[in-house]
Amino acid sequence: MTTRELLIAPHRFAFGYHRQTFWNWLIGTAFFLGGVGGGLFLVSLLTGHVAGMLAGVLIVVVGKNSAHLAFLGRPERFLRAAARPDRSWIARGIWATGVFAVTGFLSVLLRAHSPLLQLPEWAANLNYALAAASALFIACYDGFLMRSSAGVAFWRTLLLPLLLFMYAALGGITLSLTIRELQGEAPPEILPALEHGLLVANFFLLGIYLLRMNRSLPAARATLRQWLNGRYARFFFGLVVLVGLLATLLLSLLHGRVQTSWLVLLIAACELAGDFSMMMLLLKSGLFAPQAAPAYSRGTAG
Repeated sequence: MTTRELLIAPHRFAFGYHRQTFWNWLIGTAFFLGGVGGGLFLVSLLTGHVAGMLAGVLIVVVGKNSAHLAFLGRPERFLRAAARPDRSWIARGIWATGVFAVTGFLSVLLRAHSPLLQLPEWAANLNYALAAASALFIACYDGFLMRSSAGVAFWRTLLLPLLLFMYAALGGITLSLTIRELQGEAPPEILPALEHGLLVANFFLLGIYLLRMNRSLPAARATLRQWLNGRYARFFFGLVVLVGLLATLLLSLLHGRVQTSWLVLLIAACELAGDFSMMMLLLKSGLFAPQAAPAYSRGTAG
């Protein structure tokens, strides 16, 4: 007796694995900007870098929210989506973004010693704590939101929020180093070392994630095949692994010997390209399992 391999259905009326098509490049852009912006703000807050903090706030408040608004189409949908934070990850994300917008801007003013804002020390520390907590939530949020989609087996693991947070932290450190380089400011010695460490850690964590999916449900294994030797293989190996991780690591190590601004910009371009490609691959390759006994399978289709 042979086991038939279930195929990816070419359209919604055929049986097989169905591709996730609702979350498109706009929501992928919003997820990407939220992770990178939250990561940049956290890194900059911890290192006292005002320009990085401001950039992180703007990336989240302007960039992420604009992409979300373009995806939803109508502003009033935000109000309805925010109504159930106790039950909905979408609502929690909206509330966290609102808290971050307020406390993030206040944190920038406080760290810049702006005469427009004078707070007692306890109030300033409370604001910093709320800003850091909301930025951390935003950096992890996309993974929890995707994991809550029960129909896509490739996302149904706690490794996903961890993986996306690690990518957010890496993107934040890379952007922080880039902004400092453009300002002519020497970064703390720990930041380049952290960037190297996260590149290596993300490589191994990504491998662990794929091994976990290889032991998961059939729909997750079908997605994995698409990553390794299917329609997404060249994007995964070319952009995520080669450009986003390996090239970024080698160029970053080279920058320790060759101090030029163009090299820092190239490092940022490689890392962010890999980060964005990773997010889009996760979204575009998501598969829903068939809801009925499979009829569209190899050897029977056509």
